[in-house]
Amino acid sequence: MAQKAYRETFNDGFLQYGYKQTKRSETGKRLGEIFTAEGRLAFKEVTCRDQDYQMAGIMSASLDLKVKTLYPPSFRRINKSKLKVVIDEKEFDVIKADPDNSKRYLHFYLQKVGAST
Repeated sequence: MAQKAYRETFNDGFLQYGYKQTKRSETGKRLGEIFTAEGRLAFKEVTCRDQDYQMAGIMSASLDLKVKTLYPPSFRRINKSKLKVVIDEKEFDVIKADPDNSKRYLHFYLQKVGAST
């Protein structure tokens, strides 16, 4: 018997995704970096498995959060490893963005940026 497809709910909040851009003075001196948002996605927080922590360790990162979103068509053409994510004004680096087999959903493996509070 075929299993009926169901619609998943992403009601844990919204994340903003984008890139860090270097801010420079008029003379070209580097002033710092600012987050430039490219868009936002509704997400659902999912549990991290042991193999997720192992994958992060191999990549010399620490896994702080794993979220699941719908897979936007525009994501097929961008470099997801350079993405930054902001959730509730907290900034995260994207360790890995992994689509599921059906290419309907995307899992973001996130590492918190800066000192933990």
